[in-house]
Amino acid sequence: NKGPIIYSCPYRLCSQIKMNQDKDTYPPFLLKAKAFLSLNGILGFSILFNLCILFNIFPQSRFYALTSYIFVRLLLPCGAFGCEHKDGAPWRYFSEHLLPFGAILRSYLNFSFKLPPKEFVEQEALPNAQFVFATFPHGCGAEYRILMDGVMQNVMPNIIAKNNLRTLAASVLFYIPIVRELSLWTSCINASRGTAENALDNGRSLVVLPGGEIEQIMTQYGKEKIYLSKRKGFVKLAMRKNVSVVPMYVFGCSDYFVTSEFLVGFRYKLVKSLGVCIPFCFGLLGSICPLPKTTTIVMGKPLKFEMAGSDPTAQELDEAHALFTKELISLFDEHKASLGYGDRNLEVM
Repeated sequence: NKGPIIYSCPYRLCSQIKMNQDKDTYPPFLLKAKAFLSLNGILGFSILFNLCILFNIFPQSRFYALTSYIFVRLLLPCGAFGCEHKDGAPWRYFSEHLLPFGAILRSYLNFSFKLPPKEFVEQEALPNAQFVFATFPHGCGAEYRILMDGVMQNVMPNIIAKNNLRTLAASVLFYIPIVRELSLWTSCINASRGTAENALDNGRSLVVLPGGEIEQIMTQYGKEKIYLSKRKGFVKLAMRKNVSVVPMYVFGCSDYFVTSEFLVGFRYKLVKSLGVCIPFCFGLLGSICPLPKTTTIVMGKPLKFEMAGSDPTAQELDEAHALFTKELISLFDEHKASLGYGDRNLEVM
């Protein structure tokens, strides 16, 4: 017996006892084709669109691309330039119903949330509920993040009903047309410290992926690796704002792509010196479409860290970080066997 699972397709809350869960989803050929074409089609269109703007690769292509982009920005709720440093421009209806590949990929990956612990359910129902959702692992591209946003209303209905959820995302995403809009519409804001603090001050809850670019590079097919030992900023942020931290683990995302260690040392240097991440990974037919792996997100109990003053001391921060790490490992160990990962251990780097 695998326990109750919240299913994300279709868009409604339901629970079911799921037996003998497999890491592979074995989707039918038509669903595979839809997933492959939708993701690679979006990527191809985005690349072509931005090349037209940058290099005018066809006669008058820059004019038409810019004109269409301005028209879309005027017609749809794209948010003002710079809104990623404020409250963003979330568009819940788009995230839940209009995202071109959302429903397709959620079915393709058998995407689901396991029922959260009762402690979270009780606290989330309170009028001023607020959390920092620390999510691991990042994976090669955090593809689950955009899919997750479209079903959060099933897991945290109170927070979503008040439009109080934001996700911290890398600054570079907001400089690329189309990618920018997809990020904003699915609740992303800039991952700077000031933006995160303002969001919490305004009562928002935050989804954070602390592993970042380093964790993208270290992702390895068939292994569960996270970069956490030096990532204490999210814990410090939560302590300073007196907000609980909820550990979350995404089973399946480490196996979305076959990975390569080619030039891994050079790529680490790029991340550390320039903040540029180049993961070498290959999905379905070598594309950016993930391999069909069952994806299940599990949540731990909310963790409230105590401190004496307005800022945590180094010892208080270290103790809180150690407690979070312990709880995340426990969360992984609690669910790994039932979800098909009993042969794996969580490597904390």
